[in-house]
Amino acid sequence: MWSPSKDYGRFLVGGKLLRRIESEVSGERTWDTVSKISRFHRIRGGGVGSGYNRCVEWLAEELGKVKGLEVKIEKFATDGEKKYLGWLAPIGWRVKEAELWLLEPEERLLARFSDMAVSLMPYSKGGEAESEVVFVGGGKKDEDYEGVDVNGKLVFAVGGNGTKVHREAVIKRGATGIIVGPTGRADRLDYPDLVEVSRLLPKKEEVKDAGFGFALSLKQTRELESYFRDGKTVRMRAWVDAELIEGEMPTIDAWFPGSEHPKQEVILMGHLDHYKPGANDNASGCAGMVEIIRNIASMVEMGVMEPPRRTIRFLFLPELHGAAAYLSRYPDIGERGIAGINLDMIGEDYGLCKANFNLTCSPYSVPGYINEVLADLLPWLEGDVFYSPRGSRYRFNYRVTHFSGGSDHVLFDYSAFSVPSVMLGHSNVFHHTSEDTTDTCDPTELKRITSLAEAGTLFLANAGDEEGLRIARKVVSQAHVRMAEVTGRSLKLLQEKASTEGLAEAYWNVRRYPSLHAEVEAANVREVKELGGDEAGRLIEGMAGTLLGQAGREMERIDSFYRLLLEQYGLEEKPYEPSEPYVKAESLVPRCLSDGPLSSALENIREELGDERADWYSEYFGSPMTRLGGDAFEILNLVDGERSLLDIRDIVSFEFKETSVEYVLHFAEDLREMGLIDYR
Repeated sequence: MWSPSKDYGRFLVGGKLLRRIESEVSGERTWDTVSKISRFHRIRGGGVGSGYNRCVEWLAEELGKVKGLEVKIEKFATDGEKKYLGWLAPIGWRVKEAELWLLEPEERLLARFSDMAVSLMPYSKGGEAESEVVFVGGGKKDEDYEGVDVNGKLVFAVGGNGTKVHREAVIKRGATGIIVGPTGRADRLDYPDLVEVSRLLPKKEEVKDAGFGFALSLKQTRELESYFRDGKTVRMRAWVDAELIEGEMPTIDAWFPGSEHPKQEVILMGHLDHYKPGANDNASGCAGMVEIIRNIASMVEMGVMEPPRRTIRFLFLPELHGAAAYLSRYPDIGERGIAGINLDMIGEDYGLCKANFNLTCSPYSVPGYINEVLADLLPWLEGDVFYSPRGSRYRFNYRVTHFSGGSDHVLFDYSAFSVPSVMLGHSNVFHHTSEDTTDTCDPTELKRITSLAEAGTLFLANAGDEEGLRIARKVVSQAHVRMAEVTGRSLKLLQEKASTEGLAEAYWNVRRYPSLHAEVEAANVREVKELGGDEAGRLIEGMAGTLLGQAGREMERIDSFYRLLLEQYGLEEKPYEPSEPYVKAESLVPRCLSDGPLSSALENIREELGDERADWYSEYFGSPMTRLGGDAFEILNLVDGERSLLDIRDIVSFEFKETSVEYVLHFAEDLREMGLIDYR
């Protein structure tokens, strides 16, 4: 374990700043801010008087007290119809109270909003109902409703996804409301009283037909299932005091103006919205930003450091939809933002949450250096100085992972803005459940991850020639490692194909990777030039050029291993003649027409092009596109009017894993049919 007695010189960030941050950042103070934010039921779109708006107003007032910080609230309309960057904004929603009672076979209160906010599904429409309950199994498919009349009744379903059940039972078939049990995730079976969050999300045109929904725990679900198995009549009464409205999504925009380079910005973001309590997700990330703000102001006021040379911006957002709205209003942020850090779920207690920390990197499609700056600091966080008085004593448990989506960094990483942005966060068994409370937040982990974000932010905000050269050396060094790792994977693939007809095709493919990979990595190095002057820029350009030589060496490794395989297996070398899909992919150069990234690639295809097009992916690849992010994000993000579809396939292959050219062609055709790309 690294300790303060060892050499700080191993890190990009200077020891003086690191030692100061170790003392300044308080995990206890950050935990206290988490507890204050988590008092509010922070559902985006509520408008005046809603829990989210009240939280925004309280936090903006607190930030307004910080010396040197500029603060303003931006408001965006949300009505279930308006789109920002192609993303449909949710309907507005306000709620006061709701109850669900079991009447038969016995009378008992099952759920009350004021007792447990997540028991009422967000965006439930106000109303009352008393009826026999109809059990529809999963309730998400047409066959679940065959021969069953749910009109005017309450419907009980299992397996989560209240959005889908509501659309099938209420919107399509006239049920009054739904009661839904949890998804049955294996890692949650030990928590029978846990209630999972489920949203209804009616569109504006569906409001007239919308109903309400309640979420139950596993214990409650099993009890209800037993009644239906035993043939008992189940009756319930529900009432909901809530309204669907034309609401708003306020965003807090706060910044320290740069003293020398105000038009260059380091951007920190965290989503403020979520159900009550929503402690780790994401009161923790917002509390971490508050702590950083207070520390910067304090250190400047005490004379410990000068005001930052570049602007540091803090965005407290409604997740994803709020980021899309903000970026649609400020598209020039791509010209200003040199790096983005998304703090989303930063305080998990490892033991309670079955968690580990993830530094999720920015994608290859967006050149930058933020990945190396933050990854370089991770061993620093292993020091004893990061144990908080009331926090855990766990060893720091972290991973550096490929780009993936699911949070606000995705919008900033989109090609229209290209702010290279990472996500700092944890996996968490209690994610989106009633158990996401301050009890599962760890002051030690809050101190660690807040310190990581603060150190990286201040380092980049004040970097000049010397720091830029250090970063460039680090980026080049790691680029060499990554290129060698990709070649290692290529050699493994050749070995696997050695006794098959696919060897020549595999060799033709992997031999393309080194030169293209070198171009991607060189672009990362060249981005560092924005931190310094011309002399440093010339040195950095020279460092970027060394990667072309590395590409040649990697190709030699591939050629040498290929010849060894031919000799080992007694094979005759047969030049590969590219098949029709390869020829087609190399001839097609797509141009991007999309305002923003896909919100959910597979569901976007299903909604716009139908089930048959969407089901192709399940049949051919086992549903590789079930989430926003990853390869689906990259394929669209790499579309620049210059790269061929084959180039895009190659980059996705060495960034993630070997990718089928048929998959990329099929996905590109879906993107074209949805009007998101065309061909040059």
